[in-house]
Amino acid sequence: MSNRFRKNTAVTLTTLMLGMMLALLLTTPAGADVTRGECVGQAEFPSKTSDNVLSADRSRSVAFLVPKEETVVYAGALSEGAQPFDSPVAFEGGISVELPLSSWQFTTWGGESTQVSADGVYTYSIPSFVPAGTGEFEVTGWHKQGDIDCEVIVTVALDGKPGPAALVAAAGTVVFGAGVLAAGSKKGVKA
Repeated sequence: MSNRFRKNTAVTLTTLMLGMMLALLLTTPAGADVTRGECVGQAEFPSKTSDNVLSADRSRSVAFLVPKEETVVYAGALSEGAQPFDSPVAFEGGISVELPLSSWQFTTWGGESTQVSADGVYTYSIPSFVPAGTGEFEVTGWHKQGDIDCEVIVTVALDGKPGPAALVAAAGTVVFGAGVLAAGSKKGVKA
């Protein structure tokens, strides 16, 4: 393998790594809240003492701090004052979080119903390896029932300080970057 090939490979990998880090740091939300349909709804986070209700009409430019664990009390409807269907209609929906390089759908629902609204509780626990306080993420909730389709996007941030997991990830990134640069540097050759 030639030195030029190693150097070009190291430069390419370093550029990709720095580009991904920049994308992580510069991801910013903007735009509307209810992106399709006329959905209404809210989720209450009882463990929070202030700003504990996340509603569908919340501006995406204002991040909502989400606890690492919670039992959320939710209520939602296809529209304000929506009336039940005359006969059961198929429905489906879900909630996903937009990550810098992918999307992760963490809950779904579906079935048939005449109802156009729902309420209840949902308990979640974010894994301990996910670092808190590291930035904002867009969360999308969508629901389709018959010919009614709606979607709501909100911005959330994981409550807390970054902690050791984020420091280990940052150190790993630096070590990986140094290794990539070292792999592309010219090696001394003994005669």
